[in-house]
Amino acid sequence: MVEPALTRPQGAHVRCPYRMIHAPMRVVWMCAAVLVTMCLVSLDESGRAQPRLMSGSLDVTWLHGAQDCQTNTDPPIQIHRYNEHTYILRQNKCINYEAPFLYLLFGGEKVFLQDTGATDAATRFPIRDTVQSIITQWLEAHNKRSIQLIVTHSHSHGDHIAGDEQFRGQPNTTVVDTTLAAVKRFFGITAWPTQIVPYDLGERRLDIIPVPGHEATHIAVYDWQTGILLTGDTLYPGRLYIRDWRAYKASISRLVAFSQNHPIMHVLGTHIEMSNVPGRDYPLGSTYQPQEHVLQLTPAHLLKLHDAVRVMRNTPIRKIFDDFIIYPL
Repeated sequence: MVEPALTRPQGAHVRCPYRMIHAPMRVVWMCAAVLVTMCLVSLDESGRAQPRLMSGSLDVTWLHGAQDCQTNTDPPIQIHRYNEHTYILRQNKCINYEAPFLYLLFGGEKVFLQDTGATDAATRFPIRDTVQSIITQWLEAHNKRSIQLIVTHSHSHGDHIAGDEQFRGQPNTTVVDTTLAAVKRFFGITAWPTQIVPYDLGERRLDIIPVPGHEATHIAVYDWQTGILLTGDTLYPGRLYIRDWRAYKASISRLVAFSQNHPIMHVLGTHIEMSNVPGRDYPLGSTYQPQEHVLQLTPAHLLKLHDAVRVMRNTPIRKIFDDFIIYPL
C-alpha cells in the first residue's frame, strides 16, 4: 500500500511545540509533517495507515422517472450534496432510461468529475452548466478564485461519456480521453490492470484501481476522504453485464483484496436497476422506477459477488441475488 502524501487536510491547523520555534527549520518541518500525517491517517491493529474519514449523508430520495415522461417536470439533473466537498448527480430517467449517477469530488487544487452522462445535447442535459454552478458555489464558500476541473470516466460506454463535448475547450478543464492508452497515461498506470495508483486532488487523495471486465478501460476509484468506493458498472444494484469473464473475475478479486485493507463506508455504482423487492429488477428501458433499491451497497455485497464468480470458475451463468444480478454476455 502506498503511504498517503503529506498534505494538509481541509481545516486542519498544524502546531509544533513552542520550544521548537527556534529549532532549525528542517526540524520544524519534520514536526509539521508528522502532525499532518496524524491528521490524515490513523493506524489499525497491525500498524497499517488508515484514512480518517469525513462523514456524509445518503438520506435522499432519487428522482426515478415518471409514468408519462411527456408530463414530467423533474429537473434534468438531480444534485445531492453528500458533504461539503462531495456531490452526487443523477440524470433524469425521462431524458435517458439509463439514468447514470455522476460523482463530483473537491480537493484543494482540483475537482474530480467521474462521467458526463448519457445525453450529449446541452439543451436537454446541461451537465457542464450544472457542474460549473456547483463549482462556483463551492469556490465562494471556500474563498477560492478558481479550481482545475478534471473530467474522467468510470469507463468508455456511451451512457458515461456523452456529455464530454460540453466540457472540451472550457477554461480550467481537462477532459481525459476514453482510450486505454489515454487512461493509463493520465493516471500514470504502467502495469495495467494490476497496478493501483494514487491521484492527488490537493488535500484529498484518490486511489485509481483498474477493473476491466465489464469494459476494457474500466476503473474503480477509492476516496481516502470519505471511504467511498466508486465501482462504476462493475458493481451496482442492477444487472452486472460482463463481457470479459476472466478479466472481471480478476478485477473483483483485486477489489476484495483492496477492501480488506481500507475502510469502505459505501460502495457506489453508476445505475439503479433493482427494485426494493429482493431479487427483482426493472425491465431494460424502464423510465419509471417508483420502488427503487437504494444506491449504496457495502463491502459485504462485494464479497458475495466475489464468492459467486469464484464458484462459477470458467463457466459464467446468469444468477440472481437480492441486490444485483450476474449477467454474462
